[in-house]
Amino acid sequence: MRHHYLDRLGYGWSEWTRDRIQTLGIQGYIDEQLDPATIDESTNTDLVTRRTTLVPPDTIQELQALDLVNAVYARRQLEQQVALFWDNHFNTDYPESADFFGFYNALFPDKQKYEGTKFHYDLQNSFRDLAFNGTFRQIVEASSLGPGMIVFLDTDSNVKSAPNENFARELMELHTMGVDGGYTQQDVVELARVFTGWNVCKKSDADAGDPLAACIPRNTYGTATEPPGQWVRNFRINQHDTGSKTLFAATPYQAIIPDTSSNPANGINDADLALDAIVAHPSTPRFIAKTLLQRFVDENPTQAMIDSVVAAWNNPANPRGTGDLREVLRAVLATGIFRSPDSVGHKIKTPFEHVASALRAVRGKTDGATVTRLYLTPLQEVFHVNPVPTGYSELGGDWLDTNNLLVRQNFGLDLGARTGTAFGNDVIGLLNANGISTAPSPNNAAAIVDFLSGAMFGAALTGAERQAAIDYLNTDDSGAASPYNDARIRETAGFLLGYPQFIEQ
Repeated sequence: MRHHYLDRLGYGWSEWTRDRIQTLGIQGYIDEQLDPATIDESTNTDLVTRRTTLVPPDTIQELQALDLVNAVYARRQLEQQVALFWDNHFNTDYPESADFFGFYNALFPDKQKYEGTKFHYDLQNSFRDLAFNGTFRQIVEASSLGPGMIVFLDTDSNVKSAPNENFARELMELHTMGVDGGYTQQDVVELARVFTGWNVCKKSDADAGDPLAACIPRNTYGTATEPPGQWVRNFRINQHDTGSKTLFAATPYQAIIPDTSSNPANGINDADLALDAIVAHPSTPRFIAKTLLQRFVDENPTQAMIDSVVAAWNNPANPRGTGDLREVLRAVLATGIFRSPDSVGHKIKTPFEHVASALRAVRGKTDGATVTRLYLTPLQEVFHVNPVPTGYSELGGDWLDTNNLLVRQNFGLDLGARTGTAFGNDVIGLLNANGISTAPSPNNAAAIVDFLSGAMFGAALTGAERQAAIDYLNTDDSGAASPYNDARIRETAGFLLGYPQFIEQ
């Protein structure tokens, strides 16, 4: 049977994943993945050794490498998928962050890279935690008032004398309610007023958690005398519109945010009240339910599927209350077609998923950067450097063009041809460890193809496709019959990675 659900729960097949499912069963494996803290990574040498030089990341390239290393080697597969899902949903752009720290470039260029990267690393870690231990209300606040988002969508230039609507519009359209969520242009205007006054500055470690605390003087930034501290969100009382605001006026969901002119410091609460109203609006759970279903189950979810996830969102028994993200995700993965063979091929792997799952299927070796970047760049899915607020598409059809397919096939062939520690495969070790002889013989050739196709896509081959792979193994590049060797076995693995079944989920 196709194990397409492994490509949705994580990044495909691996020996550890296979063995874990044999021990727990599919449902037991899903339940364990939904509780990642119970999965021990301390003995996962492949992951631990590679993370040593990447955590914390000093540059955005190291964070991008860490993303791939986690995807390929982590046992907590669902955690990696979900962290990047929310990272993409609440997309921010590193070049904007680096520009914000441009004052470091003259004397401390490495610090410019580090601080810009830290915006994204810290936010991703918040998503990783809240996805299983928090609510949607908490995760949308982490994004909305995260320094990376404040800089990316111009909240830092949103002041009472000239409100900037950029973030307000994207918050409702992309992050919460959806383009058809029922908000109006007046709601955008009112929400922009809500977020006036927020920016990012450096504060002492003791004051880092207080948006009202004083900032370290700006004339020290980028100098040799700049005091230590942290770059965090900051609320400027004198730049906040203290007037009353009304969201969703004249609807059942109307929310009035009171005037704070008598005590301007209370304007800091406007954002909380607005986020409460937006998350409570029925468009938000519907939109997020649909988005999660499209990501993990089917690109065209039925209304019944959406309703079942919304019911989980609103379940009063949720341990963390309304919008409990672990329980919402549990409901998404419990939909009837998630594991059904009928859903095979309903989704297409994104380029990042394709690269990660290919490495896992051939016991691949990667540092997360060398060579893989040469493929992910033309495949156009490199995280943290997407300037478009929508993030990357979660719809498979958007990734299927001639060039994208060609680059994917070339990646598979290149991976099959290499055995290096920074980028390569260990197909021979994989076969030997699983009792598959690599000695040339007709029976062994068939067994090799069957094992590799089973690891890659559940051996879902037609007779002709299977025979084509066996023939490829048993011939040289000119097509003449030739006893295969280890190199040809590895090349056959790369050949199989080009099959359409591998692209499908």
